[in-house]
Amino acid sequence: MLQHTFDHATFIGIDAHIGEHTALAVNRFEEERGKLTFANTHEGIARFLSWIPTLDADQRKIHIGIEGGGTERHALLRCLIASYEQVYEINPLFTKQRRDYGTNGNKSDERDAKLIAEVLTKKIMELPKIAAHQLTPQRLVFRKTIWFYEEITERGVAIQHQLNQVKREHVLAQDQLERHALSMIYREKEKERIRIRKTQKKVVAELSHLLPERGKNLTSIPGISTVLAARIIAHTDGIERFRNLDKFIRYAGIAPLERSSGKTRRFIKANRGNRKLNAALYMAALSQRRCDPAGCAYFEKKVSEGKTKKHALRCLMKRVACIVYGMLKNGEPYRRS
Repeated sequence: MLQHTFDHATFIGIDAHIGEHTALAVNRFEEERGKLTFANTHEGIARFLSWIPTLDADQRKIHIGIEGGGTERHALLRCLIASYEQVYEINPLFTKQRRDYGTNGNKSDERDAKLIAEVLTKKIMELPKIAAHQLTPQRLVFRKTIWFYEEITERGVAIQHQLNQVKREHVLAQDQLERHALSMIYREKEKERIRIRKTQKKVVAELSHLLPERGKNLTSIPGISTVLAARIIAHTDGIERFRNLDKFIRYAGIAPLERSSGKTRRFIKANRGNRKLNAALYMAALSQRRCDPAGCAYFEKKVSEGKTKKHALRCLMKRVACIVYGMLKNGEPYRRS
């Protein structure tokens, strides 16, 4: 869409919560055009949908941005997608950056909605759209299952650290009463760790059935398991959202940021993008280095070129991301080079 088309458009930022949502509309020059707080109910959403045409009756001029990816926004999104084509996902890091480095550091629902609208006006060509297929019951169940797996996995890691600490304290304890208490704590935490392991196995079995057809091919990549493929699919949330490979790379937070001045030209690691997708691709790169001769050779080649091991691993992450993007686009299995 050409730049002049946006000059007469309306940009609506939505700060979504479980109980209620706050929407604020601005024009291209970030001048406020209206705001509305409405309940996260069928009646509240209907009120919001009837409010939008009062800003502009032409649906093609309405551009809507909504932050985050929580389940509290799904009912609203289903209604919006049915009527409006220009609905975008706003990365919370964009709004945080504007809040932290702006002159107004206040945080409120209205302020957040305004920041979302401002990000929409500035970065609309870079933002991924939200499509109807992302909101199907199958897709939502799949994503919730992944979120649950990641939640219990984090809990399992925390308990393992606690077990190691209790074990060290038990060895050093000299009082019999203290040793007895530590033994009891260790047994109970061990039971919880075992329960989490059993739950993880059940979730993995469920994911093998929930994994979309255009995504099962990722398991043909050496080192990528069903769980890792599912994490990549869930946090990508539809490869169709990305117009090209560069936008996918930036969304994953892999593309380096340029920091140049005068004749000095350098790049630094980016801490933006979807951090959970970034973490999944990082794990995939580690697996490639261990399990795939081509991936290992690529890593060693980058090290031999003078790059640090961390930089070489980031290069391998980008290689994996390119492979993932291509496979999700064409649906073909991995081809060894």
